[in-house]
Amino acid sequence: MIRGRSFIAIALACAAVAVSCRTRDRSGAAGGGSALGNDTVTPARPLVASLPSAPGRFAPSLAAIAGDGTIVGDTLADIDTCATCHPAVARQWQSGIHSFASFGNPIYRTNVELARRVLGNENSQHCGGCHDAPLEVDGAMKAEIAADDLRAHTGVSCRVCHAVRTTTTDGNGSYVLSAGDLPTPNVDDPASVEVHRQAVTVKPLGDELCVACHRGFLSPDLDVPVHLAGIDEPTFWRSSAYTGNGTSRVDKVDKQGCIDCHMPEVEAPDEEYSQDRVVRGHYFAGGHSWMAAMRDDPEQLARIRKMLVGAASIDVAGVIVPRDAGGNGPSTLGGQWHLPADGAPVAPGHEVFLDVTVRNKLVGHRFPGGVADMQDTWIELEARDARGKLLAGSGLTHERDAKDQDAHVLRAYPVDDHGTIMEEHELPSFRAVVANHTIAARDAQTIRYALAIPTGAVMPLEVRARLRHRSRNLIVQQAVCKEARSPRGAAFLKQARDQRDMRVDPCAPQPITEIARTTTWMGAGWEAAAAKAGPAARAAGGAPAAAWERSYEQGMGLIGVITERLDEPRQVLEHALAQLPETAETTRARAMVLTQLGSVAGRQGRTDEALALLERARALLPAPQPPAIDAIAADALARVWRWEEAAAYAQAATEKAPRNAAAWVMLARARGSKHDDAGALEAARQGLAWSPRDPDLLRSQATALAGLGGGEHALARAALAAFDRFRAPDEAAALRIACARGSARCQRERELGHVHDMQPAR
Repeated sequence: MIRGRSFIAIALACAAVAVSCRTRDRSGAAGGGSALGNDTVTPARPLVASLPSAPGRFAPSLAAIAGDGTIVGDTLADIDTCATCHPAVARQWQSGIHSFASFGNPIYRTNVELARRVLGNENSQHCGGCHDAPLEVDGAMKAEIAADDLRAHTGVSCRVCHAVRTTTTDGNGSYVLSAGDLPTPNVDDPASVEVHRQAVTVKPLGDELCVACHRGFLSPDLDVPVHLAGIDEPTFWRSSAYTGNGTSRVDKVDKQGCIDCHMPEVEAPDEEYSQDRVVRGHYFAGGHSWMAAMRDDPEQLARIRKMLVGAASIDVAGVIVPRDAGGNGPSTLGGQWHLPADGAPVAPGHEVFLDVTVRNKLVGHRFPGGVADMQDTWIELEARDARGKLLAGSGLTHERDAKDQDAHVLRAYPVDDHGTIMEEHELPSFRAVVANHTIAARDAQTIRYALAIPTGAVMPLEVRARLRHRSRNLIVQQAVCKEARSPRGAAFLKQARDQRDMRVDPCAPQPITEIARTTTWMGAGWEAAAAKAGPAARAAGGAPAAAWERSYEQGMGLIGVITERLDEPRQVLEHALAQLPETAETTRARAMVLTQLGSVAGRQGRTDEALALLERARALLPAPQPPAIDAIAADALARVWRWEEAAAYAQAATEKAPRNAAAWVMLARARGSKHDDAGALEAARQGLAWSPRDPDLLRSQATALAGLGGGEHALARAALAAFDRFRAPDEAAALRIACARGSARCQRERELGHVHDMQPAR
C-alpha cells in the first residue's frame, strides 16, 4: 500500500496544465527546494510550492554526482594517497566510526543484509548512499557484495566527504559529489597545492555537510508502506539553544555545531601541511563505545567515554509521601510532596513515589542520539536501608538480561504491522513508533517509581540512581554475534583484518559507561548518613546542586506527562520559584521557572494567566529576547483558538528562531486558521526549507494552495499528494493499542506519564 501519487504522476500533472517544474535546488541554501509555479495565475503573486525531492540514479538514496559525470568506487576507497600528506588525520579517521561504516562493521552488515533479503538489493542503496559510497557509485549495491571487496571495508572515506560540493536538507544521503578524481597536488608547486586545497575544502558547507547523512527516513521510495522519520540530529540541533533557535526554555548556552563537538581541534605534529600543526580531529567520538571496544581501541573508547560522562544528569528530585507523613509541599496523587527528595519523612510500611529526573545537559540533539531504537541507556535505581540491605530496585538486571522488561530505557519503540516491538532494528518491518523516550537538547524527563518500604526496614533509607550507557541493546548484540560467527560473517571479519588491519570481536562484552549518578537519604537519621557519606557521594555527572534547580528540572520533566496530571509540574515549578529570592543574581533563574510555568498554564487552558507569567519572564531578560517566550505564548493562544494573537507571537518566534521548523509549523497553522492562505503558504515553505518532509508543514502548504487556487488546481493536488505520501501512518493509533494489548512493557512505555514498580529484593 503506497499512499498518494508517485513523483512521476505529479510531474505529469504539472505538464498537463503547463505548470513549470524544476528540480530541487542542490545548492544547500536555506531556501532550496523543489518548486512548482503556475503561469496561469496573477504574475505578481505566482503560486509556488516546496515539494520533497525525488530520488535519482541511486534511488532510494538521494545521493548524486554533479552533472552527468561519474566517479569510480576504487578512487573513493583510496585512503593511502591522502595519508601520504596527512598521516595524522588518516590515523584519526582509522579510529573513528566513519572508517567503520560499511560491511566490515558487523552491526551494519547484519542490518543491511536483512534489508537486502526483505526489500531487495537495489533498495539497499537507501543505506549505501551514506554507508557505502564506493559501492554505491559503481552500482555494486545492486549485486552480491564479496567479503574481499575493499570497497566494502572503506566506509566514509576522505574522498567521500571532501568531494561533496553541495548538500540539501533532505537527508538520506542528499549530497552531490564532484565528478571524476580530485586533483592531487605537487607539493613543490604552491599553485598546485592551492588548486588541491580549493578542490577538497568543505568549509563553505560547514555543519550542513553532516546533515545529508545524519537525517534519515523511511518512505514509499523504499517500498515500505509508511513514512517514518528516523535518525534526525539536524532538526533537533537546529531547533535547540545551541543554535539560538530553541523555543522551549530560556536557559543560556554557548552556540555550538556538529563540528565543534565531534571534530574539536587537536595537535598533529606530523601534519606539516596544516597551519600550526593543528587539525580538526577526525576521531568523530560520540556514543559508539561498542565499536571502539570490539576493535580493541582503548584510546578511542576513552575519548567516547569522556564525551558521555556528564552529558546528562540524574537526580532523585522529589518524593510523594503519605499525606499524614508531613511532606513540605502541596498534596498530589493521594499524597504529599517532599521537594527535593532529601530528608523526606518516609518510614517502614510507607508506599511512596520517587520522581527521578534525567536532563540532557550537554548534547546538542536528542540524547542518546543516532539510531534510537537500538539505544541502551537506562536508569538503575535501588533502595537500601541503614544496614545496606537491598530493599527494592529497578533496572538492576538490565546489565546482563537481554529480555529485561523492568528498566526505563532512553530509546524508541518501533513496531511491526502486528504491534510487536522491533528489538533488532528490523527496518523493513517498521510501521509506527509507539514511544520515544530519548531526550531533546537541554530538556528533561521525569520518571516515576513506586516503592513499598518493607515493615522491617531500618531507617534511614538510601536511594541510589545511576544513568548507564551501552551502545546497543543485548538483543542486537546477540544477533550480531550470531551473524559474525556464520561462514559469511567470519569471512568479512577476516578481510577486515587482512585489508584494514582491524581485528573485530562483536561477541565480547560491551563496555558500560556510567554517565551520572546520585544518592539521596530519607527518613529518620538521614542527615547523619548524608554527612558521613560526604558531598562527593551525593552526585556525579553534573546533577544540579541548588534546590530550586532540582525542582525546576523535575517540573520541566513532568510537563510532558498526560494532561490530567499537569497540575503536578505546576506545583513543583511554583516550589522552585519560591526557592528563589528576588535579587539580581536570580534574575535569569526566575525567568526560566516563570517561562515553564507559563507553558503549563497554556497547556491547561489558563491562557491569560500563561501570558501574564510569560510577560513577567520577559521583563527579567535582557535583549535580544529569547524566542521561547513568543513560541510558548503562541501555543497557549492556539489551544483556545485565538488565532490572530497566536499568529503575531508565532511570527515573532520565527523571526528570532528562523531555523526552528516547529516555529514555522505554528505560524503556518495560525495564519491558515485565520484565513490568511498566502501567509500560511509562505510560512509553510520557509519551514519546509529546513524540514522538507514535515507532515504538518506539507499539510499547511496543501491547504493554503487549495484555498488560493482551488482544490482541483494542479499545484494544490501535487502538494496534497506530497502530504499524503509523507504523513504519519494512519495505523499508528491501532498499532499502539495492539502493542499495549500484547505487551505489559509496551502498555507502560507508550504512556509518557507511566510508573515503574520497584521490584522487591529476592
